[in-house]
Amino acid sequence: MSKHKILLVDDDPLVLEVLEDLFSDDYEVILASSGEQAVHLFKENPSTTVVVMDIKMPVMDGISAGRVIKQENSKIPIIFHTGYPGDYAEDKINSDEQPFDYIQKGNSSTRLIRSVKNANECYTSKLNQINIATHAEQTYGLVGISEKMLEVYKLIDKVSVTDSKVMILGETGTGKELVARAIHNNSMRKDNRLCIFNCNHKSPDIIESELFGHTRGAFTGAISDTIGLFEYGDNGTVFLDEIGDLDITTQAKLLRVLETGEFQKVGSPEIKKTNVRVLCATHKNLKDMVDDDKFRQDLYFRLKGITIMIPPLSKRKEDIPILIKRFIDKVTIEKGLPPIIFDNSAINVLLEYNWPGNVRQLFDTIESVIVLSDSDLIVKEDIEKYLNYECSNSSTQQLSVQLKELEKTLILEALVATNYNISRAALLLDIERTNLSKKIRNHKIDLSLLKN
Repeated sequence: MSKHKILLVDDDPLVLEVLEDLFSDDYEVILASSGEQAVHLFKENPSTTVVVMDIKMPVMDGISAGRVIKQENSKIPIIFHTGYPGDYAEDKINSDEQPFDYIQKGNSSTRLIRSVKNANECYTSKLNQINIATHAEQTYGLVGISEKMLEVYKLIDKVSVTDSKVMILGETGTGKELVARAIHNNSMRKDNRLCIFNCNHKSPDIIESELFGHTRGAFTGAISDTIGLFEYGDNGTVFLDEIGDLDITTQAKLLRVLETGEFQKVGSPEIKKTNVRVLCATHKNLKDMVDDDKFRQDLYFRLKGITIMIPPLSKRKEDIPILIKRFIDKVTIEKGLPPIIFDNSAINVLLEYNWPGNVRQLFDTIESVIVLSDSDLIVKEDIEKYLNYECSNSSTQQLSVQLKELEKTLILEALVATNYNISRAALLLDIERTNLSKKIRNHKIDLSLLKN
């Protein structure tokens, strides 16, 4: 396996030599003796995962070089390794530049090694997540980079190559059908049919006829033989959505198909065979329905197979900005509209809303607001008017203030416990150093006053 590349920058050739010896066993090192050279080499090596940067250098110092590098790749971790920060105080560097770490020369090399290792792992992990999410969007049509959605993508990849039964769980509007389509389209049955059937709001007779078919004269209105989904989808996949709404009688007939592959058309004694993979989905708790004798226990265990739980949108709000962008593009392109901008106030309302209808409701909201608006700029009032939702209700504000105060207290305690060392405090709080620096700024915590 090839080594990850790291860029080491220092205008002192002796320091650069020491750094090369320190990291060349574990990484592919790129050496730069000036800020200008660092920028040039970074552009030539976009796969670089970490930059270790001296600050005080002639012509272009490390701060300036770091800013240019960040313009090339905003996510690249930069570790400032310096003996003299020049005109910049450490607190100002932390505040303005948000480095992954700040390490003074002369400290133990162990800390620098550990910092580079952590920065490399953090960056490569984020890259991997982005790659997984990009693949899921392009291949499955599923959007999101949250941990919960990444788990869904991984499960789809694993179950698609098998012929296992899959139970897809999630609230209405979370995208259960998209997951079913993704599994089928990446399975061995992808060249055969995917048959989708929604079990809710239909009478048992209609459900049985649509699943298994019927013969002419089987019931009033049956004027010809009809093929059901299990016959039509032979050698393919049948997706039964809202399986929890299936009546007990049909449940027994479905169980027979799962156990033997056999079924009978309504009105026919002939036994037919089918070879289908069954996927099912529900927003109900089938285990509770089994306990209440509303769902057959044997069918429950036959269907359960591998479970994929799709999180509600309220549990993955970090995905909302990405979804907003995708939905704006989708609506404006499909309707031939000019570009629409949602300003920060509008996005904040969308972030704070609980979304009981999940992704489907978010899309409907964005589409409706765009169509109803007379402007190409969507603001807070446009969203609130549509949702009939007041963001700043008193109880929400009070809870928000309490949470912020608690977070500030925890940060202060961690800083005191680590003698105001941001890197150590971040480790204690189990968050990234850059994230902690941002929170310190947001809470207006003045480290210089605390240290005095």
